[in-house]
Amino acid sequence: MKKIQFSSYLPEKVVLKVFLCLFLLLNLFILTFSSSSSNMADSNLNNDTSAALSKSNLQFTFKLHKELTKGNSDNVFFSPFSISTALAMTFLGAREKTAEQMADALGISDMKDEVHQNFEKYLSIILKENENFTLHTANRLFPNHLSKVETDYINSCIKHYQADILPLDFSQGEVSRKIINEWVSKSTNDKIKDLIGSGILKPDVFMVLVNAIYFKGNWASQFDEKKTRKDRFHINLSEEVEVDMMYQKKKFPYTYNPQHLCSVLELPYKGDSLSMLFILPDMTDGLSAIEEAMNPDLFNELQSTLRNNSDVEVFIPKFKLETQFELSTILSKLGMPDAFNEAKADFSGMDKTKNVYISKVIHKAFVEVNEEGTEAAAATGVVMMTRAAVRRLIFKADKPFLFFIKDKRSNIILFSGRYSGPEGNVVRAREDL
Repeated sequence: MKKIQFSSYLPEKVVLKVFLCLFLLLNLFILTFSSSSSNMADSNLNNDTSAALSKSNLQFTFKLHKELTKGNSDNVFFSPFSISTALAMTFLGAREKTAEQMADALGISDMKDEVHQNFEKYLSIILKENENFTLHTANRLFPNHLSKVETDYINSCIKHYQADILPLDFSQGEVSRKIINEWVSKSTNDKIKDLIGSGILKPDVFMVLVNAIYFKGNWASQFDEKKTRKDRFHINLSEEVEVDMMYQKKKFPYTYNPQHLCSVLELPYKGDSLSMLFILPDMTDGLSAIEEAMNPDLFNELQSTLRNNSDVEVFIPKFKLETQFELSTILSKLGMPDAFNEAKADFSGMDKTKNVYISKVIHKAFVEVNEEGTEAAAATGVVMMTRAAVRRLIFKADKPFLFFIKDKRSNIILFSGRYSGPEGNVVRAREDL
Protein backbone atom coordinates (compact mmCIF):
# COMPACT_ATOMS: atom_id res chain seq x y z
CA MET A 1 0.00 0.00 0.00
CA LYS A 2 1.45 3.36 -0.99
CA LYS A 3 2.17 6.16 1.41
CA ILE A 4 2.31 9.88 0.95
CA GLN A 5 5.77 10.63 2.29
CA PHE A 6 6.41 14.20 3.35
CA SER A 7 9.92 13.22 4.41
CA SER A 8 11.77 10.14 5.49
CA TYR A 9 12.02 10.39 9.26
CA LEU A 10 9.80 10.83 12.27
CA PRO A 11 10.60 10.04 15.92
CA GLU A 12 9.60 6.54 17.01
CA LYS A 13 6.65 7.70 19.12
CA VAL A 14 4.30 9.94 17.20
CA VAL A 15 1.10 11.58 18.29
CA LEU A 16 -2.17 12.15 16.47
CA LYS A 17 -3.89 15.25 17.81
CA VAL A 18 -7.44 15.87 16.73
CA PHE A 19 -8.63 19.44 17.04
CA LEU A 20 -12.22 20.38 16.37
CA CYS A 21 -13.77 23.77 15.98
CA LEU A 22 -17.18 25.15 15.30
CA PHE A 23 -18.84 28.50 15.14
CA LEU A 24 -22.51 29.37 15.14
CA LEU A 25 -23.89 32.82 14.45
CA LEU A 26 -27.63 33.19 14.36
CA ASN A 27 -28.30 36.09 12.05
CA LEU A 28 -31.76 37.44 11.28
CA PHE A 29 -32.07 39.99 8.52
CA ILE A 30 -34.74 42.62 8.86
CA LEU A 31 -37.46 41.12 6.69
CA THR A 32 -41.05 41.01 7.88
CA PHE A 33 -42.06 38.01 5.81
CA SER A 34 -40.17 35.32 3.96
CA SER A 35 -41.27 32.50 1.74
CA SER A 36 -40.72 28.91 2.80
CA SER A 37 -39.94 25.88 0.73
CA SER A 38 -40.32 22.18 1.27
CA ASN A 39 -37.86 20.94 3.84
CA MET A 40 -36.82 18.18 1.46
CA ALA A 41 -36.57 20.33 -1.64
CA ASP A 42 -32.77 20.37 -1.81
CA SER A 43 -32.19 17.01 -0.18
CA ASN A 44 -31.07 13.97 -2.11
CA LEU A 45 -30.51 11.67 0.87
CA ASN A 46 -32.45 8.45 0.61
CA ASN A 47 -34.51 7.36 3.61
CA ASP A 48 -32.06 4.68 4.74
CA THR A 49 -29.08 7.04 4.71
CA SER A 50 -31.00 9.80 6.47
CA ALA A 51 -32.32 7.43 9.15
CA ALA A 52 -28.89 5.89 9.78
CA LEU A 53 -27.17 9.27 10.13
CA SER A 54 -29.95 10.66 12.31
CA LYS A 55 -29.84 7.66 14.64
CA SER A 56 -26.09 7.86 15.16
CA ASN A 57 -26.16 11.66 15.47
CA LEU A 58 -28.88 11.65 18.14
CA GLN A 59 -27.22 8.85 20.11
CA PHE A 60 -23.89 10.65 20.14
CA THR A 61 -25.47 14.04 20.92
CA PHE A 62 -27.26 12.94 24.05
CA LYS A 63 -24.46 10.73 25.36
CA LEU A 64 -22.03 13.62 25.01
CA HIS A 65 -24.51 16.12 26.45
CA LYS A 66 -24.94 14.00 29.59
CA GLU A 67 -21.19 13.87 30.14
CA LEU A 68 -20.67 17.60 29.54
CA THR A 69 -23.46 18.56 31.95
CA LYS A 70 -22.88 15.93 34.63
CA GLY A 71 -22.52 17.46 38.08
CA ASN A 72 -22.73 21.09 36.95
CA SER A 73 -25.24 23.75 35.95
CA ASP A 74 -22.95 25.62 33.55
CA ASN A 75 -23.88 26.91 30.14
CA VAL A 76 -23.03 24.34 27.48
CA PHE A 77 -22.76 24.68 23.72
CA PHE A 78 -21.19 22.28 21.24
CA SER A 79 -21.58 20.81 17.78
CA PRO A 80 -22.07 17.05 17.83
CA PHE A 81 -21.89 17.14 14.05
CA SER A 82 -18.51 18.88 14.03
CA ILE A 83 -17.08 16.51 16.65
CA SER A 84 -18.42 13.37 15.00
CA THR A 85 -17.19 14.51 11.56
CA ALA A 86 -13.62 15.01 12.76
CA LEU A 87 -13.70 11.75 14.70
CA ALA A 88 -15.15 9.94 11.68
CA MET A 89 -12.15 11.10 9.68
CA THR A 90 -9.96 9.72 12.45
CA PHE A 91 -12.00 6.50 12.44
CA LEU A 92 -10.99 6.06 8.78
CA GLY A 93 -7.52 5.19 10.01
CA ALA A 94 -8.54 3.10 13.05
CA ARG A 95 -8.22 -0.68 13.03
CA GLU A 96 -9.16 -3.69 15.20
CA LYS A 97 -10.34 -2.95 18.77
CA THR A 98 -9.65 0.78 18.44
CA ALA A 99 -12.06 0.93 15.49
CA GLU A 100 -14.68 -1.16 17.30
CA GLN A 101 -14.60 1.13 20.34
CA MET A 102 -14.80 4.28 18.24
CA ALA A 103 -17.75 2.92 16.27
CA ASP A 104 -19.64 2.18 19.48
CA ALA A 105 -18.83 5.56 21.05
CA LEU A 106 -19.87 7.47 17.91
CA GLY A 107 -23.03 5.39 17.44
CA ILE A 108 -22.03 4.34 13.93
CA SER A 109 -21.73 0.57 14.41
CA ASP A 110 -25.02 -0.11 12.59
CA MET A 111 -23.82 1.69 9.47
CA LYS A 112 -20.90 -0.75 9.15
CA ASP A 113 -19.00 -0.07 5.90
CA GLU A 114 -21.35 2.72 4.82
CA VAL A 115 -20.26 5.22 7.49
CA HIS A 116 -18.03 7.32 5.29
CA GLN A 117 -20.26 7.09 2.22
CA ASN A 118 -23.16 8.40 4.33
CA PHE A 119 -21.10 11.33 5.59
CA GLU A 120 -20.07 12.03 2.01
CA LYS A 121 -23.70 12.14 0.86
CA TYR A 122 -24.76 14.44 3.69
CA LEU A 123 -21.81 16.79 3.28
CA SER A 124 -22.66 17.11 -0.41
CA ILE A 125 -26.06 18.46 0.64
CA ILE A 126 -25.08 20.93 3.35
CA LEU A 127 -22.20 22.30 1.30
CA LYS A 128 -24.57 23.37 -1.48
CA GLU A 129 -25.13 27.09 -1.78
CA ASN A 130 -28.47 28.10 -0.29
CA GLU A 131 -30.06 31.52 -0.67
CA ASN A 132 -31.90 31.15 2.66
CA PHE A 133 -28.95 30.51 4.99
CA THR A 134 -25.20 30.07 5.12
CA LEU A 135 -23.91 26.73 6.36
CA HIS A 136 -20.26 25.99 5.70
CA THR A 137 -18.16 23.12 7.00
CA ALA A 138 -14.52 22.52 6.15
CA ASN A 139 -12.08 19.73 6.94
CA ARG A 140 -8.32 19.99 6.75
CA LEU A 141 -5.47 17.63 7.60
CA PHE A 142 -2.20 19.13 8.80
CA PRO A 143 0.29 16.23 8.73
CA ASN A 144 3.83 16.56 10.01
CA HIS A 145 5.98 17.20 6.95
CA LEU A 146 8.16 14.30 8.16
CA SER A 147 5.24 11.87 8.38
CA LYS A 148 4.56 8.90 6.11
CA VAL A 149 0.79 8.95 5.75
CA GLU A 150 -0.96 6.08 3.96
CA THR A 151 -2.11 7.19 0.51
CA ASP A 152 -5.43 5.36 0.83
CA TYR A 153 -6.19 7.26 4.03
CA ILE A 154 -5.47 10.65 2.46
CA ASN A 155 -7.52 9.82 -0.64
CA SER A 156 -10.46 8.61 1.48
CA CYS A 157 -10.48 11.84 3.51
CA ILE A 158 -10.52 13.83 0.29
CA LYS A 159 -13.28 11.71 -1.26
CA HIS A 160 -15.64 11.28 1.68
CA TYR A 161 -15.00 14.47 3.69
CA GLN A 162 -13.82 16.90 1.01
CA ALA A 163 -10.71 17.48 3.12
CA ASP A 164 -7.66 19.29 1.93
CA ILE A 165 -4.07 18.74 3.04
CA LEU A 166 -1.34 21.10 4.25
CA PRO A 167 1.88 19.55 5.63
CA LEU A 168 3.55 21.56 8.42
CA ASP A 169 6.87 21.59 10.21
CA PHE A 170 5.86 21.02 13.82
CA SER A 171 9.41 21.66 15.02
CA GLN A 172 8.33 25.27 14.47
CA GLY A 173 5.37 24.96 16.81
CA GLU A 174 4.33 28.60 16.98
CA VAL A 175 4.52 29.05 13.21
CA SER A 176 2.39 25.94 12.69
CA ARG A 177 -0.06 27.04 15.38
CA LYS A 178 -0.49 30.41 13.66
CA ILE A 179 -1.16 28.76 10.29
CA ILE A 180 -3.81 26.41 11.73
CA ASN A 181 -5.49 29.11 13.81
CA GLU A 182 -5.62 31.50 10.86
CA TRP A 183 -7.32 28.83 8.75
CA VAL A 184 -9.86 28.19 11.51
CA SER A 185 -10.52 31.91 11.92
CA LYS A 186 -11.03 32.36 8.18
CA SER A 187 -13.32 29.30 8.01
CA THR A 188 -15.51 30.65 10.82
CA ASN A 189 -15.76 34.26 9.67
CA ASP A 190 -13.25 35.34 12.34
CA LYS A 191 -15.46 34.11 15.20
CA ILE A 192 -13.21 31.30 16.46
CA LYS A 193 -9.71 32.50 17.21
CA ASP A 194 -6.75 30.82 18.91
CA LEU A 195 -8.27 27.34 18.82
CA ILE A 196 -4.86 25.83 19.50
CA GLY A 197 -3.08 27.29 22.47
CA SER A 198 0.59 28.03 22.86
CA GLY A 199 2.83 25.06 23.59
CA ILE A 200 0.46 22.34 22.36
CA LEU A 201 2.20 21.57 19.07
CA LYS A 202 5.39 19.58 19.57
CA PRO A 203 7.90 18.19 17.03
CA ASP A 204 6.54 14.64 17.54
CA VAL A 205 3.00 15.51 16.44
CA PHE A 206 2.02 13.15 13.62
CA MET A 207 -0.98 15.08 12.33
CA VAL A 208 -3.61 17.64 13.31
CA LEU A 209 -7.15 17.11 11.98
CA VAL A 210 -9.49 20.10 12.06
CA ASN A 211 -13.19 20.47 11.32
CA ALA A 212 -14.65 23.97 11.24
CA ILE A 213 -18.34 24.76 10.87
CA TYR A 214 -20.09 28.10 10.42
CA PHE A 215 -23.80 28.83 10.41
CA LYS A 216 -25.68 32.03 9.69
CA GLY A 217 -29.44 31.77 9.39
CA ASN A 218 -32.36 34.11 8.85
CA TRP A 219 -35.48 33.56 10.93
CA ALA A 220 -38.69 33.02 9.03
CA SER A 221 -40.29 35.30 11.63
CA GLN A 222 -38.09 37.83 13.36
CA PHE A 223 -38.14 39.57 16.71
CA ASP A 224 -38.78 43.29 16.93
CA GLU A 225 -35.95 44.99 18.81
CA LYS A 226 -38.38 47.63 20.07
CA LYS A 227 -40.25 44.96 22.03
CA THR A 228 -37.18 43.75 23.95
CA ARG A 229 -37.45 44.53 27.68
CA LYS A 230 -35.43 44.01 30.85
CA ASP A 231 -36.75 40.97 32.70
CA ARG A 232 -35.78 38.39 35.30
CA PHE A 233 -34.14 35.06 34.57
CA HIS A 234 -34.37 32.45 37.33
CA ILE A 235 -30.94 30.80 37.54
CA ASN A 236 -32.14 28.51 40.33
CA LEU A 237 -34.72 28.52 43.14
CA SER A 238 -32.91 31.21 45.11
CA GLU A 239 -31.10 33.39 42.54
CA GLU A 240 -32.17 35.60 39.66
CA VAL A 241 -30.44 37.87 37.17
CA GLU A 242 -31.65 40.60 34.85
CA VAL A 243 -31.63 39.85 31.11
CA ASP A 244 -32.76 41.46 27.86
CA MET A 245 -35.89 39.49 26.99
CA MET A 246 -37.07 39.39 23.36
CA TYR A 247 -40.74 38.99 22.44
CA GLN A 248 -43.01 38.06 19.56
CA LYS A 249 -46.45 36.50 19.09
CA LYS A 250 -47.10 34.15 16.19
CA LYS A 251 -48.15 30.63 15.25
CA PHE A 252 -45.23 28.25 15.83
CA PRO A 253 -44.97 24.47 16.11
CA TYR A 254 -45.30 23.60 19.82
CA THR A 255 -46.24 20.85 22.20
CA TYR A 256 -46.53 20.15 25.91
CA ASN A 257 -45.34 16.90 27.45
CA PRO A 258 -47.16 16.18 30.74
CA GLN A 259 -44.99 13.19 31.58
CA HIS A 260 -41.77 15.20 31.59
CA LEU A 261 -43.42 18.52 32.51
CA CYS A 262 -41.89 20.51 29.69
CA SER A 263 -42.88 22.69 26.75
CA VAL A 264 -41.31 22.42 23.31
CA LEU A 265 -41.20 25.09 20.61
CA GLU A 266 -39.69 25.03 17.14
CA LEU A 267 -38.68 28.21 15.35
CA PRO A 268 -37.87 27.71 11.66
CA TYR A 269 -35.22 29.54 9.71
CA LYS A 270 -36.04 31.05 6.35
CA GLY A 271 -36.53 28.28 3.81
CA ASP A 272 -37.71 25.82 6.48
CA SER A 273 -34.75 23.44 6.04
CA LEU A 274 -33.19 24.28 9.42
CA SER A 275 -34.80 25.20 12.72
CA MET A 276 -34.11 25.84 16.39
CA LEU A 277 -35.88 23.62 18.89
CA PHE A 278 -36.31 24.71 22.53
CA ILE A 279 -37.17 22.46 25.48
CA LEU A 280 -38.31 24.37 28.56
CA PRO A 281 -39.19 22.74 31.92
CA ASP A 282 -42.18 23.89 33.94
CA MET A 283 -40.11 24.26 37.09
CA THR A 284 -36.99 26.36 37.62
CA ASP A 285 -35.14 23.30 38.90
CA GLY A 286 -36.70 20.89 36.40
CA LEU A 287 -34.08 20.82 33.65
CA SER A 288 -31.81 18.16 35.17
CA ALA A 289 -34.62 15.59 35.16
CA ILE A 290 -35.28 16.28 31.46
CA GLU A 291 -31.59 16.01 30.63
CA GLU A 292 -31.35 12.70 32.45
CA ALA A 293 -34.35 11.31 30.58
CA MET A 294 -33.39 12.70 27.17
CA ASN A 295 -32.53 10.15 24.49
CA PRO A 296 -33.23 9.76 20.76
CA ASP A 297 -36.65 8.18 21.35
CA LEU A 298 -37.83 10.98 23.64
CA PHE A 299 -36.41 13.65 21.33
CA ASN A 300 -38.25 12.17 18.35
CA GLU A 301 -41.43 11.77 20.40
CA LEU A 302 -41.39 15.45 21.38
CA GLN A 303 -40.88 16.47 17.75
CA SER A 304 -43.66 14.19 16.49
CA THR A 305 -46.24 15.88 18.72
CA LEU A 306 -45.46 19.45 17.61
CA ARG A 307 -48.55 21.28 16.31
CA ASN A 308 -48.88 24.65 14.61
CA ASN A 309 -52.43 25.64 15.54
CA SER A 310 -52.39 28.67 17.84
CA ASP A 311 -50.52 31.89 18.44
CA VAL A 312 -47.78 31.65 21.05
CA GLU A 313 -46.42 34.58 23.02
CA VAL A 314 -42.70 33.88 22.98
CA PHE A 315 -40.20 35.40 25.42
CA ILE A 316 -36.54 34.51 24.83
CA PRO A 317 -33.46 36.09 26.42
CA LYS A 318 -30.69 37.46 24.26
CA PHE A 319 -27.50 35.56 24.96
CA LYS A 320 -23.98 34.90 23.83
CA LEU A 321 -21.97 31.80 24.73
CA GLU A 322 -18.40 30.78 24.05
CA THR A 323 -17.22 27.39 25.23
CA GLN A 324 -14.12 25.25 24.92
CA PHE A 325 -13.71 21.61 25.90
CA GLU A 326 -10.86 19.12 25.91
CA LEU A 327 -12.80 15.93 25.22
CA SER A 328 -10.30 13.08 25.52
CA THR A 329 -11.43 12.03 29.02
CA ILE A 330 -15.12 12.23 28.12
CA LEU A 331 -14.67 10.29 24.88
CA SER A 332 -12.80 7.62 26.80
CA LYS A 333 -15.77 7.36 29.16
CA LEU A 334 -18.07 7.02 26.16
CA GLY A 335 -16.27 3.82 25.24
CA MET A 336 -13.17 4.57 23.15
CA PRO A 337 -10.27 4.55 25.66
CA ASP A 338 -7.81 2.67 23.43
CA ALA A 339 -7.65 5.57 20.97
CA PHE A 340 -5.99 7.67 23.69
CA ASN A 341 -3.73 4.90 25.00
CA GLU A 342 -0.20 5.07 23.62
CA ALA A 343 0.29 1.32 24.07
CA LYS A 344 -3.09 0.14 22.72
CA ALA A 345 -4.12 2.56 19.97
CA ASP A 346 -4.22 1.12 16.47
CA PHE A 347 -4.35 3.75 13.72
CA SER A 348 -2.43 1.62 11.25
CA GLY A 349 -4.79 2.77 8.52
CA MET A 350 -2.91 6.08 8.72
CA ASP A 351 0.54 4.81 9.56
CA LYS A 352 1.70 1.18 9.62
CA THR A 353 3.99 1.64 12.62
CA LYS A 354 1.06 1.58 15.13
CA ASN A 355 2.87 4.30 17.08
CA VAL A 356 0.05 6.81 16.49
CA TYR A 357 -2.52 7.69 19.15
CA ILE A 358 -4.82 10.62 19.96
CA SER A 359 -3.47 12.96 22.62
CA LYS A 360 -6.11 15.71 22.58
CA VAL A 361 -9.55 16.49 21.20
CA ILE A 362 -10.15 20.23 21.49
CA HIS A 363 -13.56 21.65 20.71
CA LYS A 364 -14.43 25.35 20.73
CA ALA A 365 -17.83 26.84 20.02
CA PHE A 366 -19.50 30.24 19.84
CA VAL A 367 -23.16 31.19 19.60
CA GLU A 368 -24.87 34.56 19.71
CA VAL A 369 -28.64 34.90 19.89
CA ASN A 370 -30.09 38.40 19.71
CA GLU A 371 -32.23 40.69 17.60
CA GLU A 372 -29.92 43.67 17.58
CA GLY A 373 -29.73 44.85 14.00
CA THR A 374 -29.68 41.54 12.21
CA GLU A 375 -29.44 38.87 14.90
CA ALA A 376 -32.06 36.96 16.88
CA ALA A 377 -33.27 33.61 18.30
CA ALA A 378 -36.38 32.04 19.86
CA ALA A 379 -38.05 29.50 22.19
CA THR A 380 -40.84 26.99 23.00
CA GLY A 381 -44.63 27.24 23.48
CA VAL A 382 -47.69 25.41 24.85
CA VAL A 383 -51.38 25.58 23.85
CA MET A 384 -54.11 25.00 26.43
CA MET A 385 -57.76 25.01 25.44
CA THR A 386 -60.98 24.76 27.40
CA ARG A 387 -64.00 23.99 25.20
CA ALA A 388 -64.68 27.03 22.98
CA ALA A 389 -62.41 29.45 24.84
CA VAL A 390 -58.66 29.72 24.19
CA ARG A 391 -56.41 30.63 27.08
CA ARG A 392 -53.63 33.10 26.58
CA LEU A 393 -50.66 30.97 25.54
CA ILE A 394 -47.32 32.16 26.94
CA PHE A 395 -43.93 30.57 26.52
CA LYS A 396 -41.42 32.39 28.70
CA ALA A 397 -37.86 31.13 28.76
CA ASP A 398 -37.00 32.71 32.09
CA LYS A 399 -35.34 29.61 33.53
CA PRO A 400 -32.64 27.17 32.30
CA PHE A 401 -33.55 25.49 29.01
CA LEU A 402 -32.15 23.31 26.21
CA PHE A 403 -31.81 24.46 22.61
CA PHE A 404 -30.87 22.65 19.40
CA ILE A 405 -30.11 23.73 15.84
CA LYS A 406 -31.24 20.89 13.62
CA ASP A 407 -31.47 20.02 9.97
CA LYS A 408 -35.15 19.21 9.40
CA ARG A 409 -34.37 17.43 6.14
CA SER A 410 -32.53 14.61 7.89
CA ASN A 411 -33.28 15.11 11.61
CA ILE A 412 -29.61 15.75 12.36
CA ILE A 413 -28.60 17.97 15.28
CA LEU A 414 -25.89 20.36 14.10
CA PHE A 415 -25.58 22.26 17.40
CA SER A 416 -26.71 21.52 20.94
CA GLY A 417 -26.81 23.74 24.00
CA ARG A 418 -27.99 24.39 27.53
CA TYR A 419 -28.61 27.96 28.64
CA SER A 420 -28.42 28.44 32.40
CA GLY A 421 -28.16 32.21 32.51
CA PRO A 422 -25.93 35.08 31.39
CA GLU A 423 -22.26 34.80 32.21
CA GLY A 424 -20.49 37.57 34.10
CA ASN A 425 -23.68 39.32 35.26
CA VAL A 426 -24.43 40.22 38.85
CA VAL A 427 -26.56 37.51 40.44
CA ARG A 428 -28.86 38.44 43.31
CA ALA A 429 -31.14 36.64 45.69
CA ARG A 430 -34.64 36.58 44.21
CA GLU A 431 -36.10 38.94 46.81
CA ASP A 432 -33.41 41.53 45.97
CA LEU A 433 -34.47 42.00 42.37
